Amino acid sequence: MSVRAVARRDFRAARRSRSLWAVATVLGVLMAVLGYSFQGYQTTPIQSFQQLFRQLTAFLMLLLPIVALVASYMSIAGERESGGIKFLLSVPNTRRDVFLGKLVSRLAVVSAGVAFLFATAVAGGYARNGVLPLELIVGVFVVTLLYGATFVSIAVALSAGVAARSRAIASAFGSYFVLVLLFVVPGLSIASIVRWVHQTLLGFERNVDLYNAITYVSPLTAYRQGTNMVFPESLAQSVFQRPEEAGELPAYLAEEVSLLVFAVWLVVPLAVGYLRFRGADLE
Repeated sequence: MSVRAVARRDFRAARRSRSLWAVATVLGVLMAVLGYSFQGYQTTPIQSFQQLFRQLTAFLMLLLPIVALVASYMSIAGERESGGIKFLLSVPNTRRDVFLGKLVSRLAVVSAGVAFLFATAVAGGYARNGVLPLELIVGVFVVTLLYGATFVSIAVALSAGVAARSRAIASAFGSYFVLVLLFVVPGLSIASIVRWVHQTLLGFERNVDLYNAITYVSPLTAYRQGTNMVFPESLAQSVFQRPEEAGELPAYLAEEVSLLVFAVWLVVPLAVGYLRFRGADLE
């Protein structure tokens, strides 16, 4: 076997999962209904379609990490807990083959799910508005795939470092809490915590750009800022809060930096997870 064979075997197993099909069907129906029923107030068809996709990104911002984590958190931990890892490594495969095969498979599963959701939303939006802004659709789709892929890489890396289902679940929940919830829950956000430590605990002067830079480490913030690259300026989100007199955003807060944030989350967790898996005792 090889990376390709491991990925094919794992993808077939995931494809037969009734729970994944049920979730995909429910979400697909919801996207189709959203696409067909959404109508902007006093807008042209193209503006209504753009607003539909802005609503879609707000929906996926919180939902997609859950889908990616749930689809991937047991990718390797499940094999270790059931003992199937010994079969995979006796075919023979190297640990690298297993790790990369599982990653490719879960990326394919999540990408297919995202494509299905977009297809249903686009179909509903086209039926409603009669327009098809391909540049916007493709741009949002690509940024969304990058966002989903970051959480797949995180989940596979975490799964590679644990040997029990309970730890895999705890790791997945913890990553969602730290990387998503702590960036959206008012009063409990990373920005609020950093601001309190920086100003109250350490006694430094207020530094808004420092707080913004720290929030930019989250894939969620990168997704919000990254989608601004493809939406018209009228629908751009104000991701970073800054005083009006501060002027333009610093270069390190630019929309293009979101691609660098995605790249870091795609590479670093996988490198750490593979090193842990390579040195793990699988007996």
